[in-house]
Amino acid sequence: MQAAVAEVLKGKQLRDFFDTTMLHKTIMQILNTFMNSGSPYRWVDYLMPANARKLATASNSDDVALAETTKFDQLMVEAQAVLLSAEFYRITEISLQVVVEALVDEIQAQFTGGNLASGIELARLVPRVAQVGPSLLEEPSRNRFLKAIQSVEGVELFFTILYANMPNS
Repeated sequence: MQAAVAEVLKGKQLRDFFDTTMLHKTIMQILNTFMNSGSPYRWVDYLMPANARKLATASNSDDVALAETTKFDQLMVEAQAVLLSAEFYRITEISLQVVVEALVDEIQAQFTGGNLASGIELARLVPRVAQVGPSLLEEPSRNRFLKAIQSVEGVELFFTILYANMPNS
């Protein structure tokens, strides 16, 4: 993530002015750079330990190895299949877009009158973005960002279909 931030912000000065459009665009560029850096689905490494991904790859190619795996290992294989699916990637993109919109709204509300139309220097904006960061990780029942994601029609449908297709074990 740090490399993505450095790449996108390269050439920008702390005295450069950002309005809400520029802030939204910059955050989306950072996320897109992060999601598309390296091999496809490299970002999954941040969600799933590398040893679990190796097990999943080995298990998918060797039926004997699958018979020797534990229930946890089998769940990790299934989790990898979901995380690497095109559908999950699409839902992740939609969810990140919703979070960025909510994040920009949150930062805009911190300014007098809720107006960033004239812009603010990047040096003053970065601490505001950093302040909002911990709220992204709030308790799920109070997390306004998760609630925004839950309100997206495709997200609920994805998980409904995912859970409907899970084997009963």
